[in-house]
Amino acid sequence: MVLVRTLLLTTAMGLGCSALMPSNGHAAGDESTINRLCLAGFNAAMSHAGKTPPAGMGTFTCNCFLEQVNAGASIQSAQDICKQKAAERYKF
Repeated sequence: MVLVRTLLLTTAMGLGCSALMPSNGHAAGDESTINRLCLAGFNAAMSHAGKTPPAGMGTFTCNCFLEQVNAGASIQSAQDICKQKAAERYKF
């Protein structure tokens, strides 16, 4: 359940940044900004839950989210896919 909440917050951070992206793609630097905000949201959610995530979990989750969205997935779909992948990979 912690992973679900964490990914919800992470996705919310990504949603806020997705407004920065032009409709025809994304500007240089947007991915970096989105990734930083995603990681900040991930870390804040973990801290709020009193959990310490395994090393690399935040980076994995945020990279997955960006890859999915860049490939055309909806925010919700990217969240669902990455939640599943992170759960499988980190058994968290």
